[in-house]
Amino acid sequence: MLKVTKAGNWKLYWGEIPLPKDAEAIGVISRDSGTGALILLESGNYVQGNAGGLRTLDQREVRDALIRSDAAAVLGSKGGSVISKAKAAAARANGRKGGRPRKIKN
Repeated sequence: MLKVTKAGNWKLYWGEIPLPKDAEAIGVISRDSGTGALILLESGNYVQGNAGGLRTLDQREVRDALIRSDAAAVLGSKGGSVISKAKAAAARANGRKGGRPRKIKN
């Protein structure tokens, strides 16, 4: 199974070599056979890049991994952002008591 990390540092795997003409680095891709830079070529095909070398990828698997990555990002951004009446009331009560206690420096 493929795993895509869009925020990953693809240059760790690709290096300082210029990308192929009109190609775009998307992020980092991990699969059973290794990890590398996920590169979208001008042709629309996704490939794995390592130190200037390109490896073909199953295009359907890459698109599925990209969808999972996007869905995970949306869910992660929602974490902790739920505002309920109980949460708002607790925040107001805490504020009346002086707010969050200060950290004690040793």
